[in-house]
Amino acid sequence: MSFSLSNQGFPMSRRGTKWESPCARTHHICYSTSSLSNDEISRYSRHLVLSDVGMKGQVALKNSSVLVIGAGELGSPCLLYLAAAGVGHVGIVDADTVDASNLQRQIIHGTSTVGVSKCESARRRIQDINPHVKTRLYQEEFTSETALRILKGGFEEGRPYDVVIDGSDNFPTKYLINDACDIVGVPWVYSAILAFEGQLSVFNYQNGPTYRDMLPTPPPPGDVPSCAEGGVLGVLPGTMGCLQATEVIKILLGKESICSGRVLTFDALKMKFGQIGLAKRENREVITELIDYQGFCGGPKTAKASSKETNSNNANIMEMVPSTTQEDDKHAPTSFDLLKAKAAPRNGTKDPKLETATSTPLTTGRSMDEAESTSSNLQEDAFHSIDPKKCLDKLVDGWTPWVLDVRLPTEHDIVALPFTDRVVPHRSVELEHIPKSGDVLVYCKGGVRGKKACNKLVELGVDADRLYNLEGGIMRWQDDVDSSMPRY
Repeated sequence: MSFSLSNQGFPMSRRGTKWESPCARTHHICYSTSSLSNDEISRYSRHLVLSDVGMKGQVALKNSSVLVIGAGELGSPCLLYLAAAGVGHVGIVDADTVDASNLQRQIIHGTSTVGVSKCESARRRIQDINPHVKTRLYQEEFTSETALRILKGGFEEGRPYDVVIDGSDNFPTKYLINDACDIVGVPWVYSAILAFEGQLSVFNYQNGPTYRDMLPTPPPPGDVPSCAEGGVLGVLPGTMGCLQATEVIKILLGKESICSGRVLTFDALKMKFGQIGLAKRENREVITELIDYQGFCGGPKTAKASSKETNSNNANIMEMVPSTTQEDDKHAPTSFDLLKAKAAPRNGTKDPKLETATSTPLTTGRSMDEAESTSSNLQEDAFHSIDPKKCLDKLVDGWTPWVLDVRLPTEHDIVALPFTDRVVPHRSVELEHIPKSGDVLVYCKGGVRGKKACNKLVELGVDADRLYNLEGGIMRWQDDVDSSMPRY
């Protein structure tokens, strides 16, 4: 099969509705090359014999640049396979450091790089896989202030990145990626995961639908569980990240049948793929500037948290999962379509000594960085907050509160306060779950769900003076009181 520069040899990038070689954006000599070294020919030989890649296609990959936002769950497999495939220039955005809890699913990192910045850890692994790949590291947050600078900068002045990969774990960043790519004119490959399910789409590709066509407005804060709360199968981000890398390579090679105008869904439990059509919304507002996305999504302010607090919580979450496979449906899904509940918690074995309430299904669609350690807009003053050491002192002095664990039963099975009276997921807490009188000590993993449960009980009519939320949850209890407890 022959190649032409117009549709095979170079990655294409949108400028209005016209697509052209990225090197055509500038008038000076770009960093592209038209040849491969002998070592590269040997390395990429399995690509070179493919009629849909060949020498020209491989040179196109070598001359391409990809920005990966997030070197975590989804970013890890993307980075590994893009580097192995010979994508010549890779930018990595991540402000976090590697924690041991990441290693269950963030496969680009290893035990030897625990405590190292994720950007540097990823760079080392990429260089080990393929020393021909050039990397650019952005050890900073991707925010409204930094996004356009990073995206437009690329590896050469005047040449933005050719494609962006979404490895983010929260709604504000996804809206930010969408709008920044829309302004600059760059396609981006999106994915999200929760529990056993994942989804993927390509946005802003050749004037196609964007993330705002799929989800015009974010769901209300607190409506959806994070992966820290709902869990995620460790291999799932590997599956979805590899699919993202596949779409990027297809885009860079100028292939057809890109996953634009549709959302691919994957159910790992059923081992079943599906898709739902996605069309551009009429009269959608044109994006001309970046906004305050934390405010837009109603979530907590962005903060660079320590890996100790966030690494177990920076998981992805599903914005939409269709209830049925719709192979050829080309309608634009409504917000209701995109927020159908599909992530009911899967309970583990219950302790017969504990009375565990039946939890209600968890509705999907909320921010993926609903970290336990992150403060949120909750009414803390309505009830007591107590730190673990003061709590222990009160217990030693004879305090006998009713102890309510508002995590999932599966979390309770991992580690729990031995004097827990009842386990009720915070979304399911009702008056019947606590005594009619006496103090109540509420705890969760990091303190946030406990606050939400206390607020809900106050709204239901419980005297706020009876309620005590354990500050920092059971993880802080492990830090301050009992270091023999496991962390998760």
